[in-house]
Amino acid sequence: MRYADKNRPDRLTVRLAVGITVLVIVPLAAGLYLLSRQHYQGTIAARHEAAERENRLLAVALRHDMVQNSRQLMRESLSEIGAQPEIQRAMVLDHNGVIQLSSNRSDEGMRISREDPTCMVCHAVTPKERNRWVILDENNSQVLRSVLPIENRPECHRCHDAGERLNGILILDVSLAGVQAALSRDAFWMTVATATLALVLLVGVGLFVRHLILVRLIILGRHARSIAGGALEERAEIRGDDLIATLARDFNNMADATSALVTEVKEREDQMTGVLNSLDDGMIVLDSDFKIVAANRSISRRSCSYSENIRGQNCRDAIGRALPCHSDAECPTARCLTTGRLEMAVYHFPDDGPNAGRIQEVYASPVYSGDGSVAQVVEVWRDITERVREEEHLAEIEHLSSLGVLASGLSHEVNTPLATTLTCADAILGRLESPGPDISADDQLAAIRESAEIIRQQVLRCRKITDQFLRFARGIPPSIEPIDLREVVRSVMALAAPKARESGVSLDMEGGVPLPLVTANTEVVQHVVLNVLVNAIESFDDGGGVISALFKVDENIRLQVRDTGCGIPPEVQKHMFEPFRTQKPRGTGLGLFLSRTFMRRFGGDVRLVDSTVGRGSCIEIVFPRQAGEVS
Repeated sequence: MRYADKNRPDRLTVRLAVGITVLVIVPLAAGLYLLSRQHYQGTIAARHEAAERENRLLAVALRHDMVQNSRQLMRESLSEIGAQPEIQRAMVLDHNGVIQLSSNRSDEGMRISREDPTCMVCHAVTPKERNRWVILDENNSQVLRSVLPIENRPECHRCHDAGERLNGILILDVSLAGVQAALSRDAFWMTVATATLALVLLVGVGLFVRHLILVRLIILGRHARSIAGGALEERAEIRGDDLIATLARDFNNMADATSALVTEVKEREDQMTGVLNSLDDGMIVLDSDFKIVAANRSISRRSCSYSENIRGQNCRDAIGRALPCHSDAECPTARCLTTGRLEMAVYHFPDDGPNAGRIQEVYASPVYSGDGSVAQVVEVWRDITERVREEEHLAEIEHLSSLGVLASGLSHEVNTPLATTLTCADAILGRLESPGPDISADDQLAAIRESAEIIRQQVLRCRKITDQFLRFARGIPPSIEPIDLREVVRSVMALAAPKARESGVSLDMEGGVPLPLVTANTEVVQHVVLNVLVNAIESFDDGGGVISALFKVDENIRLQVRDTGCGIPPEVQKHMFEPFRTQKPRGTGLGLFLSRTFMRRFGGDVRLVDSTVGRGSCIEIVFPRQAGEVS
């Protein structure tokens, strides 16, 4: 129950009231019962003693009358005794149970059988165990029967046989109706007095307990509710030095500690909120139902609303327009809730709207509950437009560097057909200027045609080489399209072939595993594959070796480029994908960094599989499979 409910007492009050009532009423009721029983037994004992005295007096009078042999005098004595209000009857019985004398003349001569229920009360036990009195129930009332044997004394022998021990039995029946009425009155007044005493005790103890305990506890509870409601300055009043005063003092100490803790928490919360709001990156916390738990000011700017207004709303309803995510496959939070791992997504905004042309990078980090499940997800939104532009600029630089690497090999590759073409052209000119005397015109024409055909083939060869080179030199447009991965890798290996031959390295593409289409940027894939191939070619110190390309298809499509070069030292492996880290004297240190960056934008990756110094390395390029495609 609540203290605020004025119409109900609290449970402590009810329990105290019940307990005090039981502790007061039960002993008083038990005492009243015992006192009533004692009073009843004392009254009956007193009445028995009085009846015993009356019986003895009557026995003396009867003995005197019997000595005088005056039966009339004995009858008058019994009648006078029986005339008393509480005396029902007095009678004398002989050995056979015949009533010889009675206060009621009509009873004389009657015989009371020993089997009579009133007689069996005494005769059911042995004479030694019999009482001299007994209480009988007659006519819905109780009767005290006092029995006094009349001894056969010497003075009685002249009329009675000396061999008899008793001359008869004197019976006196006393009605207990008056005694019971008096006891009932006494019990009533004793009950009234006990109830009054119990009521006084209950009221007194209740007021005492309420004033000393309950009221102070209620006040203490009111202070506790005030503190819980936010009134941290509220304190309980300390009165006295008893246990409740100690409790109030401990409560105030706890309130001081709580107030200090809440103040510290608020300060840290304000500090953390200030730190989060100062971040240019957007930060948002979502629960498992995609409802917003918290958001910083950057998120508010993106969604054009205050963070307090979007709290508790579904993220797609509140800020879905800020990012072009339309399905769980595109949502990093949905993937994070499923996998329990850090997930990332990159969103390119269309060319219209307030975020036209911007690029957002979103990371979703899991927050685990006590049972190990993902309870919440923290999303960090970062505008990487400028970074992407810088990376694209660096990519162009790296692209030019790669072109420079290819230039020497391509020049040698082009010089060979050009030299053949020049030789054939000189031969044609020589034949035209000074044809031989022994060569007919038809033979001359056939030789010129043969040289022209050679020139044509060499020119086509040069055009093919220059087309591949120009296609690679076009740059990296932002388009994403389905590509034939095997064909792209084959064309890149053709570009790198002159460089490989120049270094004495052979290139080999292994296996004919069917490959599904890959959605990516063709020029980016060319650049990444070429960068890995060039690094592999340059890993041979003395020349002579093999570089093999192998495709593997499982949940992803993986291109493994393995070489038999010098290998990568362990201390270099830790930093090989960091920018501006290179072991080559003329390298930029951007190749692998940019390759991994571009591949991760497509959901792929570039990673080192293994490397041993002196035995070679294996670099793996990972391409994600298209959604819904069966492995």
